[in-house]
Amino acid sequence: MVPPEEGDHSAEKLLAERPSLSIRSRIVVAFVLSFLFSLGIAGTSMLFILRLDNRQMFLGQARNFTYEIQEARRYEKNFFLYGAKSDLYEAQNNINAASNILQGAASEMGAVLKKSDFEALIKNLNAYRDILRELASKNLGPGPDGAQRDPELEDRLRSSGHQVLLLATNLESKERDKMRATAHTFTLVAIFSLALDLIVMIWLASALTRQILQPLGRAVEYTKRIAAGDFSLITPRRSYRDEFSTLAIAINRMICELREKQEQLVQSRKMAAIGTLTSGIAHELNNPLNNIGITSEALLHGLDDYSEEQKRKMLQDIFIEVERASGTVRNLLDFTRVERPKLDSIDVEDLVRTTLHLVNNELTINHVAVESAFESRLPPIRANLRNLQQVFLNLFLNSIQAMPGGGTLRISARADRSGPWVVVDVVDTGCGIAPENLPKIFDPFFTTKEEGKGTGLGLSVSYGIVQKMGGEISVESEVGKGTTFHLHLAKASETE
Repeated sequence: MVPPEEGDHSAEKLLAERPSLSIRSRIVVAFVLSFLFSLGIAGTSMLFILRLDNRQMFLGQARNFTYEIQEARRYEKNFFLYGAKSDLYEAQNNINAASNILQGAASEMGAVLKKSDFEALIKNLNAYRDILRELASKNLGPGPDGAQRDPELEDRLRSSGHQVLLLATNLESKERDKMRATAHTFTLVAIFSLALDLIVMIWLASALTRQILQPLGRAVEYTKRIAAGDFSLITPRRSYRDEFSTLAIAINRMICELREKQEQLVQSRKMAAIGTLTSGIAHELNNPLNNIGITSEALLHGLDDYSEEQKRKMLQDIFIEVERASGTVRNLLDFTRVERPKLDSIDVEDLVRTTLHLVNNELTINHVAVESAFESRLPPIRANLRNLQQVFLNLFLNSIQAMPGGGTLRISARADRSGPWVVVDVVDTGCGIAPENLPKIFDPFFTTKEEGKGTGLGLSVSYGIVQKMGGEISVESEVGKGTTFHLHLAKASETE
């Protein structure tokens, strides 16, 4: 393997030397953050549920407290109606139960009621119980009209009972309101948490998707670019490296290999073209060699019989034929020379005429006429001479082979006034290409020729060469009428 160029090493170094931040670690971090956020939401929900449960329990205690007060007052009313002391004792039992409830939930009730209301509740509860005891200790008569009734004490009992019940009802009502407020707050917090959780999940998913799909999309674009013949190296797009950076390095190494293979393929196509041209080249060389041989033989046998002028003329003919043969050999050597691709300023007309000279005998044998039309003052193009000559040779040979019974090969070149192109059209009057085959003619190894008469690489190699030089190649064809290849070649800048 040929060592990569300095630019190849530089691209690989830039890709490899960035700080590492793998996709796996980013996914782990994203899931950890998502878990912690969900854990926070779950913890908050549990606290609210616990608080709501405590409120529910305290509301039950408040209801029990109110119930005991109501029962005490019911026994109080029975006493006033029937005068039975047992009602007073039952009322005391209810008040004692209420007092126990109050002592067990003093801190919660103190948080619900105002301090003054809570103190008034305790005071009235104790006063109510004291009055019940005082009434129970007296010997009162039965019925509402008993002889020993104490109206003042009874009024105090009614007033104190009323105050206790009012405060107990107020306590239950406030606790119910607080529970409703807590439930409403919990509902709002739950809705907000779900919405925030959804936003966070969407953000994390989009961030991970973007960080995975974008490099993956670029990798797909790289492969499409390589398939189109663009072998420029991948350079860093982000400040860190991950698994896709390793993929990019591998693709760059593959590009270096493909560059070398393409050069080998171009060279092999040149050799294949030479094999196709062997008969024509033999004819190109045999004609001048035969002329040289005949003239030299005549000169040797009649050296004394010819005048100086005739001898000079015969030697001049030999020199011309030698130059003709040397030119043919020189063109072949130039065509087969292996060199690093370099883009130079090239005259299209000279290149086309030189390439036509290589296929001159093929044109003659197949009775193909050549018509050319080159725009005057045609600007030079920026291309590699040998590679572009390979493209024209492939196109000319394809056109000749498409006209086995003869025809016309037309080559025209013009400057594109609306763009940076010189457009070269290669037109033949051959058999044409079937519509279903047109999209596939630039595919490697696709050919419609008989087995052994074509490899299917000529147009594929030509397409890659033109793309690599920044140009474009396209085709139009109609069965039975011929084919036209359009080459858009970049103009050379004025500084080249």
